[in-house]
Amino acid sequence: MLLKKISILLILLLPTIVFAQQVQVDVRHRPPEIVFTQNKPTGPVISIIDKLLVAIKAQPLWLNVPWPRTLMRAKNGQVDIIPRHSMTPEREKYLLPLLIGYEKRTLYYLFAPQIKNIEQYQSIKQLNKLYFGMLRGSYYGGSVENITSKTVVYANNIDQLMGMLLAGRIDVMPIQNLVWAQRSYAKIKHEYDNVQYKLAEINKPFFSGKYISIPKRSQLKNHYHQLNCLLYQWRKSGKIDQIYVQYKITPYTQLFDTSESKKQARSCEKGL
Repeated sequence: MLLKKISILLILLLPTIVFAQQVQVDVRHRPPEIVFTQNKPTGPVISIIDKLLVAIKAQPLWLNVPWPRTLMRAKNGQVDIIPRHSMTPEREKYLLPLLIGYEKRTLYYLFAPQIKNIEQYQSIKQLNKLYFGMLRGSYYGGSVENITSKTVVYANNIDQLMGMLLAGRIDVMPIQNLVWAQRSYAKIKHEYDNVQYKLAEINKPFFSGKYISIPKRSQLKNHYHQLNCLLYQWRKSGKIDQIYVQYKITPYTQLFDTSESKKQARSCEKGL
């Protein structure tokens, strides 16, 4: 009798086991929104993805993958969800965006020691003639994306950029966190006779959208408008804010008159 009951229970559970879609989610340690504890990711972004997948009866497979490799996997259709990132024109070619909210950021400009009279630079457009050093794969906002500098040198980490700046191989290094610059400088300054970079007076505050994305080559794209609409509704209702508050993290700013938000709202007009 017991064996019969177990068999019946397994039969009842079988449809769920068979038909539950497994979704590959590339994550990386990005505190406080994504934190790994005993190889398990937690945080508000993880909770949002969990709740989205429940809506389509899917299960996440969390994979700890470095950001450069995640982008490559997205292009090849080897991952289904990419959490917590900025969007660039290049990424839009292979990603379907799900907007979480907006982060207020400030872009600062560090000048090489050999640049004289940095006070002459009063606008970002005046930087066009300078040689830029930028972090590969990072988003710097529209003001830098539109700069037509004759040379942009890319590096894989901030220490490489700082070294090029101090050596005079680049003229200017945009950065969004001055603490990162200070830490990098303290680490390598002795290699460059302690020459000091210069901080320009110009800076550019801006709102940057933060996204969860579905690669266009993922089968999950068939659920894109459903999930995008659901996320938009959660932004409007305050549910996204509540999730962040539960983790004692300041929520993103929610702006609804932007082109990105209006585009997201149109997912709710796709006959869902």
